[in-house]
Amino acid sequence: MLDVILYAVGTVLLVCVAFVFIFAVFLANKRRQFSHIPSPPIGSFFKGHADEITEMRHKGFPTDHKFLEWHIEYGKVLLVWFWHVPLLLVAGSEMVKEILIVKNLPKDPQSYEILSYLYGQRRFYLIGHFRVPKTLTFKKRLVLFKTNLFPRSLKDLMSSFNSTADLLLDHLSTMADGKTLICMVDEFARAALDVICKVAFGMEIDVISGKDTKFTDAVSLSFHGVEEATFDLFHKFKVFQFPFQRRVVSSVKFLRETARKVIEVRKSAMKRGEQVPDDILQRIIEQEKIPGVGIEEMLDDFVTFFIAGHETTSNMLAFCVLDLADHPDILDSLVGEIFDVLGDKKHVAFDDLAKLHQHGLVLKETLRRHPTATGTLRRTNKEMEIGGYKIPANVSVMTSTYVSSHFPEYWNKPEEYNPYRFEDEELLKRSHYNYFPFSLGPRNCIGQNFAQIEAKVLLSRFLQTFKFSLVPGQSRDVLERVTLRPKDGVMCTLTKRN
Repeated sequence: MLDVILYAVGTVLLVCVAFVFIFAVFLANKRRQFSHIPSPPIGSFFKGHADEITEMRHKGFPTDHKFLEWHIEYGKVLLVWFWHVPLLLVAGSEMVKEILIVKNLPKDPQSYEILSYLYGQRRFYLIGHFRVPKTLTFKKRLVLFKTNLFPRSLKDLMSSFNSTADLLLDHLSTMADGKTLICMVDEFARAALDVICKVAFGMEIDVISGKDTKFTDAVSLSFHGVEEATFDLFHKFKVFQFPFQRRVVSSVKFLRETARKVIEVRKSAMKRGEQVPDDILQRIIEQEKIPGVGIEEMLDDFVTFFIAGHETTSNMLAFCVLDLADHPDILDSLVGEIFDVLGDKKHVAFDDLAKLHQHGLVLKETLRRHPTATGTLRRTNKEMEIGGYKIPANVSVMTSTYVSSHFPEYWNKPEEYNPYRFEDEELLKRSHYNYFPFSLGPRNCIGQNFAQIEAKVLLSRFLQTFKFSLVPGQSRDVLERVTLRPKDGVMCTLTKRN
């Protein structure tokens, strides 16, 4: 019996050694194919640069900050390795233009797989692949949504933006005693979620009061799951094994089931002949007429807009408050502009937005320093030349707005907070392909106008109503969970303005 066990153990060990040897030969040959491209020294033969990149998360920086350091040292085109997977990093403005606009390289299907299916549970499919019938082009599909996101449509949404601001300010007023600690990341997240529920899906939910946290918790946990899975090579094999994975899957199911109920309620109202809003939900339901689009595809779109529709705005506002706390002179100037434009008015009109000029500069600088989505991944669809180097087909290519927005060659003192840099016309001309927080080209974020107008309304109303003080001892570290957010939550105390 002992001989059998020893034989079995020996066989397993021999198979393992053979597998490691074969993988090592495969890896060495594969890396040799890319040896002509500059690359930082590899820290681990098997893991490549993975440890150095993930280490940034523990230091309070986004992973793209390591890419920035490497670009500055090794050049605008370089290759890094996640185990056996090569990733081409590109930072030059002309190359960014070539990749995102001229060639419009397709999104990387493998990199978006985790967004689509998280621990075996379908999350959403729209972001990664735009899975639609071959007879319907990408451009035609987006028209269904862009109709409601153009500025002329957003003008009609100002009452909803102001209504949410009213709810937020009333809620914060109950704690504005100069003593109560308030987590501004959470408050802005609930406000942004209230907006997207109202204007996109016709949903009235009590989230701003903080009594109903199911939605915000589900979104947060979903993002946490994506971040953990991104840096876990074996995430596919851990389905339902641990409590964390079960909680993530439960959150994703909750969001999709919520979407299913909302769609069913709207469709029932339409069958009864009731008048329904011409909103994003209506655009989602209209897709049912397209052959091949069913309920699962509609749930994909719902969850995509539900999650993306508030995450960018809330994080942008939180970082904005954090930066303004460190620059009281800019904050005072911003408050002065609010009272010059709004006076005693309690609501922001659409025509007021252009007059809130400094607010626009502040939000731009916030997104330059802290882009909520740091970059975009594309894939070479054939062998091509990028930056003078031959790149094989099917290689992932990253263009990082974080890197481009902090690159010393393109920005004067990039680590300084200076909203007024965006008044420099020459800089604006130079920065078009060095500043793209909402991406560029036909695959850019279709909700960017929505997010920026919403942020202007909420920020101006917040500063018009309250003075804030940052709680001492907070770090300026960043928490990366797909998007970037302030790690310590931007803890503040508030007092009412006279």
